[in-house]
Formats: sequence, structure tokens, C-alpha cells
Amino acid sequence: MREITIERVQQWKCISCKASFIFRRSSGKRTQYTETFIKETVSDFVMGGSYRRIQERREVSIGTLSSWIHEYGGRCMSPVEIAEYLHLPEQNKWSGILLLDGKYLNRHMVLLLAVDYRTQDVVSWRVAENESQDNYKQLITDVQNCGYIIKALISDGGTGIRALTQKKKPSFIRIGSRPYPRPGVSPAKEQTVFLSGVPHQWCIVHAQRELLKYVRTKAKKEEREKLTLLVNQILFSSTLIRAEKVRKKLNTYGYINYSEAAKRLTNIISSYWKLLIAHYTVRVGRFKIPPTTNVIENIISNLNTRLKTMKKIKTKKSAEAICRLIVLKYRLKPLVDSQDRQKRNKSPLELSIKKKGKLNWYLFIKKSCR
Repeated sequence: MREITIERVQQWKCISCKASFIFRRSSGKRTQYTETFIKETVSDFVMGGSYRRIQERREVSIGTLSSWIHEYGGRCMSPVEIAEYLHLPEQNKWSGILLLDGKYLNRHMVLLLAVDYRTQDVVSWRVAENESQDNYKQLITDVQNCGYIIKALISDGGTGIRALTQKKKPSFIRIGSRPYPRPGVSPAKEQTVFLSGVPHQWCIVHAQRELLKYVRTKAKKEEREKLTLLVNQILFSSTLIRAEKVRKKLNTYGYINYSEAAKRLTNIISSYWKLLIAHYTVRVGRFKIPPTTNVIENIISNLNTRLKTMKKIKTKKSAEAICRLIVLKYRLKPLVDSQDRQKRNKSPLELSIKKKGKLNWYLFIKKSCR
């Protein structure tokens, strides 16, 4: 037996001519790599290694490495298939508090994520062109197909996500125009909410950015400091009663000082009041829902180590293949630095299932790729 760096092979020697040779099966490939070697190489890429560093360490060409990644990523199970494989629709430990957000891979593609709050597990994901309402509807459909019951929703307040739980505001008819029915113009269809009855919390940190941006651009210089203080008191009040008192104070300030910016700011806050105060009034089980999206933001920063190398990817198929491996590796990575002792040294997917046991990412690669 002769052992080489990539596999162990059988060496033969001819008795008559004294020549030695190695017999290989004709597989159409120039070099035969062991299954363990390929798995470790793909794992190095998923863990954050660059193409160049893996090429120098493993002595594999970039083209070969890329083909392995696309092969394993294409055969990796989807979130719905993983849920069915682990029987998550029948038994799971998900909290029902779902966080939604997106991370742009490049100018043409965005990774949409749906994360459970308590287990920090990525329930489902989708690569799309933008953060539109239709793309988030498809993501929510995948989440529901995984057996997830949505009890509350937390987001950054994007228009595509707000449309899932709120009806679009009716546009006012211009004075002097003819009301419906108009000849040749059909009336607007009745609006339906995709997630009707689901509480929705707008992240107060993102809301602060949007409201203070309006203050900086529209308010007068002498009003900015006062309006900024009132906005922060409304968003970060300890109780709902205090938040309502400060909102009334903002409304009074607008009328006393004839401030159009304060009046407009009051109208904006009042129109999205239910989205801003949901964390005061809504409970899921024994716990209140979180007021921010810090959990999903931390997950995106964790994934960004690998996602930032996908800026040059052009096809959606390639992006989905790589994202399958990256998200799967995160779901199986132990939470070493967790402050909760029950979550420490356990992966998000292990926290989601009721059965105890270690899971390996290679188990979720379909057999045709092994």
C-alpha cells in the first residue's frame, strides 16, 4: 500500500516486466480526492476561509473548490426539508416571536432572514432581488411550512414588512374630483392583510433613526434639541403611560409654538403608534416581546464574515448554494458566548428540537452528494 496526501491507493507490480502501476476506476476526473478531504475543505470555506488561503493550505485549485461548494450547496437540504427531517412541525421549542430583516449581498441580491427570538435559530431564509412585500410573503410562507406558529413580529419597520400586518393608508381624494363610481375606472380592491391579528413591533432604534432624520432635515435649528429630547423620551419610556404623556406634550408644543415640524412629527408617531408600543402591551407566554431587533442584527454580523465575499456573485443559483451552507453551519454552531447557561455550548438548531443530541452539518447533505 502507498499512501499519498489525498487518498490511500493500491500499488501493483508486474512480475514479468518489473513495472509498477496504480489502478483507478475511470470516473472522468483527473484526481481522486477522498470524501473526508472534500468535506473538510468545504467546511473550511463555510467557517470563513478565503479561496486563496484554502488553496495554499489544501493545495486545491480555485475552480475545484468552487465546484465542490456549488455541489454541496446545491444538495444541501432546504429549511423546510430540515424541519421535516427533524420533525419540527410536530415538536419544537420555538417561542413564536419572529424577527425579520435582510442583508444585501450585492446590488442585485438580498438575503432575507426569519429568526426565532428565544432559540436564535434561522427558521427560514430566501435570496431575493429586493425587500418587497411579495418576497417577504414567500419567506413567511416558508416559515409556516416549517411548522412555525407566528405569535408576534419584530422588524426594522421596512415598507415591505409593515404591509404584512397593516393596511395601506387610503389616499385622500382631491377637492373637486369626482368620487366613485367613475366612468371607465374601477374602484380600488378591498385590502387584505397577510398576517392579520399578529402583533408587530417596530424596532425603537430604527424608529429613532427615521424620526431624528426628519427632525434634522425639516425642523428649525432652535427646535431640534427640544424635539430630539421628546422623541427619545417617547421611544425609550419605561412604561406606556409615560410614553403617552410625552406624546401629548409633543402635540401641545407644536400648537403653542406654531411648529409645523412638531405637528407633522406628532402625526407620524400617532399613525405608527401601535407599532411603537407593542412591546408594552403584548406578551407571548410569560414574557414581553423585545423592543429591538438586536438578536437578528447580531446574527447578521456573525454571518457577514462569510457573506461579504459574495459581492461578485452574479447568479441567484450560486448565491443560494453558498447561503445554504453558510446558514446551515450557523444553525449548528454552538453559542459559546451566550449569557444564558441553558443556551451555552448548544447550537440554535439543538435548542429548537426537544430531543437531545449533537448534530453534524454533513447529515443534512443529500445522499446523492455523499
